[in-house]
Amino acid sequence: MASGRRVRDLIERSLGLADVRSKQSRMASPTSRALWLPDRCASGPREAFIDGHEFCHLHALPEGSIHLTLPNPLRDQIVDLGWAEPHPVVRAGVMPKTLVLVYAPRDHAELEIAFHLVWSSCQFARGVR
Repeated sequence: MASGRRVRDLIERSLGLADVRSKQSRMASPTSRALWLPDRCASGPREAFIDGHEFCHLHALPEGSIHLTLPNPLRDQIVDLGWAEPHPVVRAGVMPKTLVLVYAPRDHAELEIAFHLVWSSCQFARGVR
């Protein structure tokens, strides 16, 4: 089960990334927080974004899961390690295969991994490999 404290910490740390902005996601429930980059920073490929310049959204508790984009081979590695799974809309062919569902962090170690994945998604959206 997701830890409320860890999910709140993840949101706070993610909002501390340079140039990252937050708004309500158009692609998720109204309680989700979309992370996006302004035009001048969003230099990544089209498949680095979920909607507009949104690269990630964080679902509110009790779920606490994360939808974000990741480049290969990182995407395949975290799926193989069991940290994430392809988003259901990817399986339906609606979104690029870079979109994954990452499980909510339950403890400090998982918080660190989840934050690294959000950071990696942000770097992908910036066009940094």
